Amino acid sequence: MLAPVAAYDDVAACYDATRGGEQRGDEYAAELDHRLPTGASPILEVGVGTGVVALGLRRRGRPVIGLDVSAAMLGRAAERLGSGLVQGDARCLPVAPGSIAHAVSVWVAHAVEPPEAMFAEVARVLRPAGRYLVCPTNRPGVGEHIGPVLSAMFDRAERVHPTWRRYDVSAGDIVAWGALAGFSGYAEPMQPRTWVTSAAEQIQSIHDRVWPALRGLDDPDFEAVTRPAVEALASLPDGPIIQRAEADIVVLSLR
Repeated sequence: MLAPVAAYDDVAACYDATRGGEQRGDEYAAELDHRLPTGASPILEVGVGTGVVALGLRRRGRPVIGLDVSAAMLGRAAERLGSGLVQGDARCLPVAPGSIAHAVSVWVAHAVEPPEAMFAEVARVLRPAGRYLVCPTNRPGVGEHIGPVLSAMFDRAERVHPTWRRYDVSAGDIVAWGALAGFSGYAEPMQPRTWVTSAAEQIQSIHDRVWPALRGLDDPDFEAVTRPAVEALASLPDGPIIQRAEADIVVLSLR
């Protein structure tokens, strides 16, 4: 199953503000662009979300079709991208076989169940020698204090809300799922990302349930999942905190 669509609909309005917005999208687009062969199009973004990555790719001259299961997220994407957006399920793409040159997915694999279905579908719609670039979610950088607190919170959320996949899908997981669909693949590190936040900002994000994994929890479960994180964040110094994250890009090519 996909992570509940309503949860993504609910967070669409705050998604960009809490996940880096167009700056983060452009950073990912730059990393994807130089790993995509030149010329061939179109590019399909599976899980286009609010369109920040697709926008960065279009600014680099890449024709992008964006697909997402959430109407609310697509509504935000339409404000940026206009046309070229399709609502659909990553496990059953409304796309003709062999019609797409290359595909990309950023922060999507953890939200699809079973993930093998998405990789099989992308393999179906790609042309021969097509490439699929997949980015799992960030992992905390060395010495970073906020990321590990949030990761532990997501682990607790998964234990009480088992319909959610873990947020820490690895590059190795993606290579393995790709292999089942007929891809060969390898992982490359992205440039580390840094941004400024604060403990107070992160605590407010928890209270606002800006992550889909916190949606659908009843009040007792929400308290049990989030209280250790709020306490840990409250113990950090006041004022700006530099958050650091590392990530990978998995390059999958049809055999």
